[in-house]
Order: sequence, then structure tokens, then C-alpha cells
Amino acid sequence: MTVFYLPKDKFVGWLSGLNGGTVFAPAATALGSWVRRFESDTDEPPALDKPRAAQSTKGFFLPPAETIARYGPDAGSVAIAEGRNVLVGVRACELKAWKYLDKVMLEGDFDDPAYRARRENAVIISCDCADCAETCCCVLVDGRPYVEEGDGADINVTTLEDGYLVEPMTDKGVELLGGEFSEASSEQLTARQRIRDAMVERLKTQNADFTFNATDANPPDLPLDDDKSWQRHSADCVECGACTNICPTCHCFYLFDHELAVGSNERVRAWDSCLLSTYHRMAGGENMKISPRPELRSRLANRILHKFVYSPQQYGMLGCVGCGRCVDACPGAIDIRKVVEDLSK
Repeated sequence: MTVFYLPKDKFVGWLSGLNGGTVFAPAATALGSWVRRFESDTDEPPALDKPRAAQSTKGFFLPPAETIARYGPDAGSVAIAEGRNVLVGVRACELKAWKYLDKVMLEGDFDDPAYRARRENAVIISCDCADCAETCCCVLVDGRPYVEEGDGADINVTTLEDGYLVEPMTDKGVELLGGEFSEASSEQLTARQRIRDAMVERLKTQNADFTFNATDANPPDLPLDDDKSWQRHSADCVECGACTNICPTCHCFYLFDHELAVGSNERVRAWDSCLLSTYHRMAGGENMKISPRPELRSRLANRILHKFVYSPQQYGMLGCVGCGRCVDACPGAIDIRKVVEDLSK
């Protein structure tokens, strides 16, 4: 589709004028958290020239905790919210993670209606990476720091010195464009390509110490989860679950019943972590194994193997998109790149 240009002083006004949805974007802070904004043209612009946000967008579609049913006097399923979210500044790694979650939540024998409703109601305005975190490693898992048509965005934005290149990628995206846009020049398109190439080279340089190149069809060769070599890395794990909570593709959850009042209860779905000792915990009596993975090294191995071995087998996709968030979040300084590099040898 045609690529358009929008001056910097017009960008926030365009975002604040988007109708029919609540606009979220990463804030220009050290953490780059997602905040609700753009209710007027005087708001601060989104942090599109900063590294990807510290928080994943997973929570917009798969909340950390949600009520899915009630029983008792108010028995029945819970209505699914129909509000539309406009997410601005989504990166290519995040779009890749959504494709993975779509396979998990929408394909096969089970279709999650709440997840589907949130995905279908969302408007996605992605952006090319103009900067990256030290832990970003999309180039090691067959990714790239820019967005192309077909990746899942409705509109993609590239930050230039004096403005933005705006490329609609779906019919929904075309409808969001207004009269302030002009067609991009050949010089501006050349500048966009130069920015993209520079980011690819920067990511390759900062990940030059890692020799593996994982793809969906050719994942790294890692040892089984009972191999004792996993102990070298699990010794640093404090079993907090931060890596799975921050990960854009981790989707494990558990269900529990919660009493609201006498005779009235609700069923809640909440995120779970495969690194916790209670994960997969089973009822049982004496001499029965309560957990199938009593050793932490086996649980850490399960997480890494799920990303790089089980997911390609089950979904045809790597479960890691190279965002690096798990490395940033880990208090034990476990680097998933170093684990794969070490054990795949």
C-alpha cells in the first residue's frame, strides 16, 4: 500500500482524533510502561524512538487474572467486554508473539471467546525499532526490528528526524488516515530503509557472541530435561516466575474458585508459571509424586525446551521472539541466550 508522511507536530493530534477506541502507547520513561493517553492534542508523543516497552502487550488480550464464570444465585458465564483498544508503538517481536498466541488460543479443538473478542476489537499501530535494549535479540530467532505487511499491524509507523512515515497495512488502517497526510517521497523511503538496515546491523553486533541461529524449521539442539547440564543455569533461579509473567508468548494459566459471598462463587483464570514448584501439582497420598517436576533444573529446562523444541513441534513456531524481557526481569541474571548457546553445543 501507499506510504504516507506526517509532520511531527501533527502526529499527536492525529492519535487524539481517533474515534471509537481507547488509545494506549508506551510512555517516554525508563521503564517504557503502557499508559492510556491521547485524549487531547497536547499530550506528550509516544516513545516510538525508544526501545520496546518493558511490559509485554500480552495482558491486553490475556489478562493476568479474570473472572470467567459465576455460580450460585448469579450463575452463568461472564459477559466479554466489547470496548476497542488502539495500541500504538507495537514492535515486530510483539506481533510475532501474537501470531503464536493465536495458534494456542484460537486454533485446534479449543477457541477462547474472550481472547478472540479482544484480538478482533483491537486496532494495531506498530512501529519500526529506532532503538533497542541491550537484551534485544530478535535476529537470533529469525526476527527483524521492523514491520512488514502481513505481520498483523493495521498501520506501521517509522520515525524520521522531522516526522513519521505512516503505512496502512489493512483496510482498517486505511480508514484511520485523515487529511493531514501526504505521500512519502523517494528520499523518505530511502531514509526508512537506511534506518532499518542500521538497526539490523546493530542487533547483529550486540549479539555477535552468540552463534546459534534458531528458526521455526531449524530450532537449536538442546538436551532433554533430565540432563544434569541444566543445573549450571537453574542454580541461579530464585523461582519467582518473573520471566514467564513478562514473556509475550507464555500462556499457562490455572483456574480456581473464589467465594464472593455465602452461596455465591466465581471461577477465576490467572497466569501460572512453569518454574513454580506448585506448577502441575497433583493430589495424592503417601508415596505418590505430588509434582512431575520436583527438581528446579527440570522446570527451567521445560521452559527453555518449550520455547525452542516443543513449540516448533506443536505449533510450527518458535516460542521465543527475541524481545529480551525475560533477561531484564530475572533477579538471578539468567540470560536465555547464554543458556541456549551453552547447552546447544
